[in-house]
Amino acid sequence: MPQVLKDEVRARIETAALQIFAERGYAGAKMTAIAERAGVGTASTYRYYAGKYELFHALVTPALAEEFESLLDRRVRALSRAFRAEATRGADDIGDEMLRFWAEHRLAVVILLDRAAGTDYAAFGARFVERLVASTLADLHPRRGASAAARFVLARIFDNTRRMLAAILEAHADERALREAIEAFWSYQIPGLLGFARWSNRRPRRRLSPSERRVPPVTVPRP
Repeated sequence: MPQVLKDEVRARIETAALQIFAERGYAGAKMTAIAERAGVGTASTYRYYAGKYELFHALVTPALAEEFESLLDRRVRALSRAFRAEATRGADDIGDEMLRFWAEHRLAVVILLDRAAGTDYAAFGARFVERLVASTLADLHPRRGASAAARFVLARIFDNTRRMLAAILEAHADERALREAIEAFWSYQIPGLLGFARWSNRRPRRRLSPSERRVPPVTVPRP
């Protein structure tokens, strides 16, 4: 008689898998560790999922990644408006919609931002950084290009943003604590970006070199 699969056991496996993937990354996660965290036998996990690949992609889906990127694009546009208005309130700049999404999909977002090496989403973190850099440069320099130094600094500022958001999300399961930590980070981040904008706009105009006119792609540090 075939064994009946139980929703409660499946939920425990999925919860444990999200924790292990977020802690160790896809490459470092083992089905044995997931089974142990879930409190089931390793063989039992294979009755629910054929392997680590299938389990990962049941939890981190294209729909979730697309929704995150759509929300990010809207927040990037809000950040551009913040540059122009000199707004500094962290919660307003992030947006409640994005915050609710992060709270609901906390560990999946950690994985997308910083632990997806070896998966179809390995480049997600780099795209996150590239979106922020491109939007910031377009807002600061709509007609003239940015210097290589400015691009270098921005890429590392936003790569730190990626890593910091992943760390905050991993460490704060409680939504109120999560909101507080993100607001604290934004209270530091936004004034720094506004300072960068003022510095950038004070720079004397100069003739761009041919290589700068070609607008090379941003190089993002890999995790």
